[in-house]
Amino acid sequence: MDPQAPSRGKGRLIFLGKLFVSGLLLAVLFWRADRATFLRTIQALPLKVFLGCLALYAFGHVISAVRWQRLLAAEGIHLSLWRLTLVYFEAAFFNLFLPTLIGGDIVRGYAIYKITRGHDASIASILVDRLSGFAALIAIALVALGLAYGEIRDPQVATMILAVAAAFGLTIAVLLTDRVKGRASGLLRLVGLGRFQAKVEGLVEALHRYRGHHGALWQALLLSTVLQALIIVAYYLIGAGLNLGVPIAYFFLYVPLITVVAMLPVSVAGLGVREGGTVYFFAKVGVDAATALTMSLAWFSLTLVVSSLGGLAFLVNAHSAKRVET
Repeated sequence: MDPQAPSRGKGRLIFLGKLFVSGLLLAVLFWRADRATFLRTIQALPLKVFLGCLALYAFGHVISAVRWQRLLAAEGIHLSLWRLTLVYFEAAFFNLFLPTLIGGDIVRGYAIYKITRGHDASIASILVDRLSGFAALIAIALVALGLAYGEIRDPQVATMILAVAAAFGLTIAVLLTDRVKGRASGLLRLVGLGRFQAKVEGLVEALHRYRGHHGALWQALLLSTVLQALIIVAYYLIGAGLNLGVPIAYFFLYVPLITVVAMLPVSVAGLGVREGGTVYFFAKVGVDAATALTMSLAWFSLTLVVSSLGGLAFLVNAHSAKRVET
């Protein structure tokens, strides 16, 4: 009997459960939305707007690869941008259906571990890469809140942004403080979550490795800020193409929160959860459910198209590797 069979079976069950949640949420959203309005809205999106947003999203993957390249270089790992970009696209493809929140990161970790022949800093670079992106997302939301709150005045949104920022700041503080980290590990074991202890220790090691690489960290944060702003602008352009008439300031407030909600590990690639968050937040500025649903699904279609390029890259690489072996 294959000893890994129970683990694979559990992974399939988790994936099917997430697929069920995504389908259920989408069914509820479509049931509550005006289907006729949805069909009219989706047909109204200009093709040139969609293609432009597609190009922006694909360019975002290149920015992500540059960020990763800078973090690897800080640890003496020098790889070509082309190679890292291909790995990023492949990871985006697998991130669509792997039964985990960070499936794409696992693929990246495996690929970079092979490329660097087990260099111990390769996995740490991925963790810091992910954290820098989240930090930039929160920073953008906080700046947008500070600049626009005088006009928007939405206590719920302000509370959500501040709560996410506080939770992230507290997590980083815990990870950087050995004494607190030790107590957190003990607490995980106490409540029966000892299996996450290794992940916590991995994050701590990654953060400590990069504490001295100030230049690389600032570059990563800058590139992450550009990347997150690019994503928000793409969201806005889709909304403008659908004639939402919503000022861009609201996108800089809502999209970070929608992104955080979509990270919850309860659905496949955030599908359904992201759409529910989009409907909820944009209803605050008068956007009907059908139009908000159209905007969110148009955004998801961008990820599908770009991620399919990653699938193509994976097939090409796999075929090339097989030819080398033969």
